[in-house]
Amino acid sequence: MRARPLGILEEIINFTKERVEMERKELVMPKRQKPLLDFRASLERGAFSVIAEYKPSSPSGVRARWGLEEYLARITNADALSVLTEPKWFKGSYWNIYKASSLTDKPILLKDFVVDELQIEAAYAFGADAVLLMIDVLDEDELKYLALKAKAKGLQTLVEVSSPEWAEALSREPWVDVLGVNSRDFKTLKVSVERIFEASRHIDERAFPLAESGVKGSKEAYELGLRGYRGALVGTSLMESPDPFGLINEIKLAGTSGLFSLP
Repeated sequence: MRARPLGILEEIINFTKERVEMERKELVMPKRQKPLLDFRASLERGAFSVIAEYKPSSPSGVRARWGLEEYLARITNADALSVLTEPKWFKGSYWNIYKASSLTDKPILLKDFVVDELQIEAAYAFGADAVLLMIDVLDEDELKYLALKAKAKGLQTLVEVSSPEWAEALSREPWVDVLGVNSRDFKTLKVSVERIFEASRHIDERAFPLAESGVKGSKEAYELGLRGYRGALVGTSLMESPDPFGLINEIKLAGTSGLFSLP
């Protein structure tokens, strides 16, 4: 079984493979500067957690208000940080992780289109504590191989799916630390939280279910809580918000209210 890449995703994957080959020759990796932090444990401290994403740009459009240092100063109530490292479409960089690791005590997720173990090595060297792995990018064997490589380095895994079938299959795997469900259709780039709602019925109870994309505020967070999600990764809404701290509090409170309303 393989989830086939479509549209812009296929273009990004092909570019990433070329980029990695260039990085293999040219990238100088620093010595890791901090101990590894427990990504999942940080998310589990609250009833409903928020991973605040630093996303300078995206193909779907983001009007970012904040540079990295300003952003970190305004998301101190987040439970973890996600940092984009894809350079062409998202204007990301490994060096943003390196810089962030010296400015925050929160666990850091490397968010990229990971296709090669070199990116796992970079995640560790530059200061990440977890890596994003996507079933829409990798086949099942590749996904497991890279997840085990990450765990061998002490990194945790956030495994992303975008269908109920993959949510059910992968939420049982012991090498999945956090299961993320993406609401974005990679063919059209449109977001539908209904995809996340549908997947919730198929997630094994051992997984830590997390929603990705489409969480703008209290309405979506409350609905996610009602369906048993334990948190959300929020990027565009926080990058565009004049008050990221207040928005994180709003999302946490609403998600927690939803969880407490479960039958």
